[in-house]
Amino acid sequence: MDFKGKVAVITGAASGIGRGVAIEMAKLGADIVTADLDDKNLESACKEIKSLGRRALLVHCDVSKDADVENLAKQTFASMGKCDILMNNAGTAVRGPVEHLTVANWEWLVQINFLGVIRGVRAFLPYMLQRGSGYIINTGSGAGFNATEPPGLFESNIPYAATKFGLVGLSEGLFGYLRPKGIAVSVLCPGFVATNLSANVHFVGDDEKEFQLKPEDIQKEKEALFSSPDVETPEGVAKILIKGMNEDRFLIFTHAGMVKSFKEERGQDFGKLEQHLQKKFPK
Repeated sequence: MDFKGKVAVITGAASGIGRGVAIEMAKLGADIVTADLDDKNLESACKEIKSLGRRALLVHCDVSKDADVENLAKQTFASMGKCDILMNNAGTAVRGPVEHLTVANWEWLVQINFLGVIRGVRAFLPYMLQRGSGYIINTGSGAGFNATEPPGLFESNIPYAATKFGLVGLSEGLFGYLRPKGIAVSVLCPGFVATNLSANVHFVGDDEKEFQLKPEDIQKEKEALFSSPDVETPEGVAKILIKGMNEDRFLIFTHAGMVKSFKEERGQDFGKLEQHLQKKFPK
């Protein structure tokens, strides 16, 4: 895929995977629309993109709000004139015993992880359909295929896995619908990646009161994650994503071990799924 002159819109672009992908695509010649709630880090990302000789647009955007995502599209077309690549990357998590989750807890998560993606598709897909081209990337997770890992921890991640399973289903449907129309769809499926996701997680304790993790606890979790031999960097994930896009992949996993374990433990053969989908829905 030739990224030169392309315009990529990336939500959750202030840090982590979103920022890593934004920088990598800019290095390959794309102009980037960065969207996030963290304006300070967005400014830093845009500065880095511009230092690479590419255009960068900062848009404050809460993907849980219709008006914000509609404004993202409006500003994109007004400033950049087009959208070639849409990466619905913004996401978060709710952790805690499922029996203590309120409907409000579920709604908060679904508004971001699932409906946030739908809002992005609604805002940009009509333009792509009119052009007959485009690329939609939805950031899923290994948890979107296996809701019972890792042992001892999955119980607190049930809501997160539920939204990611839904995202995979949505993306597969979009793949079948849009591929014959000239629009590609991929799901990025990260394993352990060194990001600051934990800083935005909502926790539900035994007292059923939602609370944010303390800064020192966030730092401890990050240190434990970053020291893991299985952890990938956002920059590494960006390169894996680009490679998967160039290979016309629907499912793009960041860790080869994930694919192997899914096949051995659950009988999921993603290679066959890729072949089936591409044969069933030719370009």
